[in-house]
Amino acid sequence: MQLKKVSKMLTIGALSALLLMPSANAFTDVEGHWAQEVIEKWSEDYQIIQGYEDETFRPDDSITRGAFAGILNRFLNYQTASPASTFTDIADSFWATDILKLNAAGVMLGDQGLSMPSATITRQEAVVMIARAFDIENTYGSVVSYDDKADFASYALDSVAAMEIRGYITDSEDGNFRPRDPITRAEMLNILNNMIDTVIQDSGTYTEDVDGTVLLSTGGVSIKDCTIAGDVIVAPGVVESVTLTNVTVEGELRNFSDVTIRVLVYEDIEEEDYAEGEDDAFEFIPGESAGTTGDYIMYNGGKIAVWDGVDVNELDSSAFEWEDPDRNRLAYTGDDVAQARFGVDVSAYQNRTNGYATGDYDIDWEAAAADGVDFSFIRIGLRGTSSGLLYADEYYAQNIDGSLAAGIDTGVYIFSQAISVDEAIEEADFVLELLDGRELTGPVSLDWEMKDSSYRVYGLDPAIATAAAVAFCQRIEAAGYEACVYFSTYVGYIKYDLSQLNEYGFWHPAYVYPTSSSGINYPAFYYQMDYWQYTDAAVVDGFAGGVDGNIQFIFD
Repeated sequence: MQLKKVSKMLTIGALSALLLMPSANAFTDVEGHWAQEVIEKWSEDYQIIQGYEDETFRPDDSITRGAFAGILNRFLNYQTASPASTFTDIADSFWATDILKLNAAGVMLGDQGLSMPSATITRQEAVVMIARAFDIENTYGSVVSYDDKADFASYALDSVAAMEIRGYITDSEDGNFRPRDPITRAEMLNILNNMIDTVIQDSGTYTEDVDGTVLLSTGGVSIKDCTIAGDVIVAPGVVESVTLTNVTVEGELRNFSDVTIRVLVYEDIEEEDYAEGEDDAFEFIPGESAGTTGDYIMYNGGKIAVWDGVDVNELDSSAFEWEDPDRNRLAYTGDDVAQARFGVDVSAYQNRTNGYATGDYDIDWEAAAADGVDFSFIRIGLRGTSSGLLYADEYYAQNIDGSLAAGIDTGVYIFSQAISVDEAIEEADFVLELLDGRELTGPVSLDWEMKDSSYRVYGLDPAIATAAAVAFCQRIEAAGYEACVYFSTYVGYIKYDLSQLNEYGFWHPAYVYPTSSSGINYPAFYYQMDYWQYTDAAVVDGFAGGVDGNIQFIFD
């Protein structure tokens, strides 16, 4: 089994820390073991796990729930603990503090007031707790593929599926996971090693590339002028500053602390006045509201005025049918109102899912087309929700080209956080620059989203939000592309004057599920939409995990 070595970019730690235990080279029972390199990395380099006084490591021994809690706490350095009264069996346990911290974090829940610190932890229990600790969710709609899946406890299925599809579990070559077997010390370290390439344990500045995910267990860290091939994870225990300057993070920034990560980018090119646009002849013309009809609709307990001149949703709610409920494939058969087509929208997230599952980060667009995908929206870029910086989607070019080559009508979208007209035009010019003259067969969509107060657009005046959307669409259409706006129910009702956006395509998300007790399988939004994103878990050939499923409505 080939295992990665730790990156040399980081300091190992104070010499005094290394004297707390025998070095890995002194272990008498790891030479030639399949996990030798992993053991040496996490025991010698990072001091996450120790050996025994007799100079053995005992890699194939089981581990107790208490000791497992201690190891996870060393990784993440939790700061908050549950009350001692939470469990009745930890008063004399060496691991009591670690257990209470994991409980406060929602990682170790126990059973009826018992944490069972001395009990052996099973493989399924360990994987569930690791998934909870690192917030690994089964967002792909994956299922456990192991031959012994009937032996799993139901609570473990989602976590194991999520960890498996990401490539974190690699010790089940015979096709069996052995969920109820005790996890060994080596197996536990192997899973964590598959997740984390490098741990930053000391404050300072780091400047070398990392071939995987970086975990920051301390603050006072500045990472500069490098590429991190995985995620950057900031542990809950970090309380000092974290700054990334000119850093390419190919994965995600995952912040479990209360510290705000500062992200700075300095381009080695001359500044451009994006607000002027690539075409100096472009001039933003503010939209004019058509006003309201005097009618109202109810939303969140309040009255919302109906915009004049905006088409009302006339789709036949009874004409939506689950064509293949096991694959979350919905069809619309109301041909007298509109023709319907099935499509997907994708980002680098889907490429990484394929890569985790198969090692190939390409999407099989030919297979997707053969499975009924008529159109696609490809994420081309995004603006940071806090930093406001613009980034290109890592796989946008190959996704656009692959989708077009498969004969799929292909559009693009940018995840927007524009807080002004100038920023919206900047985003449009960014899209045009990345398209580099490509001829699309679908629209260019503005995906302006506001989740909560952590988003920089939170609280933006609706007049500015609308003007920004209009400016984006005008700039896109001035360049010869078709414009579209993506908006949630809240944004559509509260933030946008849809009468000013009525000439552009509407793309609306509202998820429905074949297992929903409500039985709703149609879009309830008041206004007509051209595209409906109805699920985030459609099963489509060519994709290793779930993907956003959409229906396009083509009106006469």
